[in-house]
Amino acid sequence: MDCEALLIHPLYSKMQDINENIGIGYIASYSRARGKKIEILDIAARGWSLKQAVEYICDSPPPLIGISILFQEGAAEALAFARMLRKGGVKSHIIVGGIYPTFEYQNLLQNHPEIDSVCIGEGEETFYYLLESLLKGADISKVEGIALRKDGSIVTTPPRAPLMDLDTLPFPARDVLPFTLKRKTYAPIVSSRGCYGRCSFCSVSGFFTSIKARYRARNPERVADEIESLIEEYGVRRFTFDDANFMGAGRTGRERAAEFARIVMERGLKIEYSIQCRCDNVERELFKLMKESGLVRVYLGVESGSQPQLDRYRKDSSVEENLRALQLLADLGIFVQMGFIMFDPLATVDDISANQQFLADVKAMFPEDKLGYLSPTTKLIPLSGSEYMERLKEAGQLKGNYLDYTYDFADKKTAMLYNISSKSASMLWGAKKLFKNKSGDEEGFPPHWSKAQGE
Repeated sequence: MDCEALLIHPLYSKMQDINENIGIGYIASYSRARGKKIEILDIAARGWSLKQAVEYICDSPPPLIGISILFQEGAAEALAFARMLRKGGVKSHIIVGGIYPTFEYQNLLQNHPEIDSVCIGEGEETFYYLLESLLKGADISKVEGIALRKDGSIVTTPPRAPLMDLDTLPFPARDVLPFTLKRKTYAPIVSSRGCYGRCSFCSVSGFFTSIKARYRARNPERVADEIESLIEEYGVRRFTFDDANFMGAGRTGRERAAEFARIVMERGLKIEYSIQCRCDNVERELFKLMKESGLVRVYLGVESGSQPQLDRYRKDSSVEENLRALQLLADLGIFVQMGFIMFDPLATVDDISANQQFLADVKAMFPEDKLGYLSPTTKLIPLSGSEYMERLKEAGQLKGNYLDYTYDFADKKTAMLYNISSKSASMLWGAKKLFKNKSGDEEGFPPHWSKAQGE
């Protein structure tokens, strides 16, 4: 291994497919643009076992190793991998980063001596300056944006100001894309960071609010430039936007989306793409234009067909508005995968009944090949950094620990319904896999919404 730093996307046992980690790609490209030798190791993409990955790293470990914790549920596995590296003799500085570590740095550093520091916030500049300090033998406690142990205590350095102009960043390194294209037909891309929504179950809003950069969007021309470069270099013409919300707020957000669609058509880019957005983003003329430019799939943050649940989730929308958005997309013939949370701590039998009727109404709107599979047992996950988790903690209802937060349902009837439906859903899902049902992947895009909160 001939590098100064290694960025690792660890194995996540619940992930059935390989998925390129664009966050790591941006961190790598930022440091490479400044002359650093950075290697990316995506264990799943390379088809390696944990043993192979550990042996490879232990053979010649670089001064700095960064481990991405992309999913909260995958934290335990990522930390276990770091322990394996230590047992193999790795002395490198190990830093972990992501939304989850940003909020749980205290617990992570207190309980996991295998890691040396935690990146708080975005990682491009922080990783570069940490590497600079390590190579020069400088005091890393001077590096902004990290938490670490110092003099027997856990301390945080001054927060790092966010990069407000995303167009100043180089395109992300695509080391992993050739591996993923052997198994799928699309490439991920990011055109914005953050979300203007205030959903109580989501940690994205909390993360970007905490770094004082709630929503930032790239110039559509720059996004189109990146797409063109990917077409030329890799021949890929299908793209999935990993933005938490592709659509910005209000008229500005709609105009940006329309401008992107027009640029794609003006340049003659024959592409297909998917986006994630809220129901209140869906407008007929705009989405008709986007469909003409290649939009084929929308991951729609519906979340519930019960108004009390929508209010608890702070969706700032009504059931009727959600149905209108869904009907509009059905009329346009755009594939829809819904984000949906059937069960939450305060869910009642009335909520579940309303959700079931809602899903039946939605199913009647769409042809079977235009609506993604939805598990009837999706359950709200108390994500670190989310308002809902804080509510549960303050009420003394949060159970488990920082590696596996959970809760009990307030309504015993709801708990019984959840247990029964979970068993039934497990059997149904097993049957779908047995008969190789491709529900949710009809158009070559990923079957699950990357920011869905359901278990």
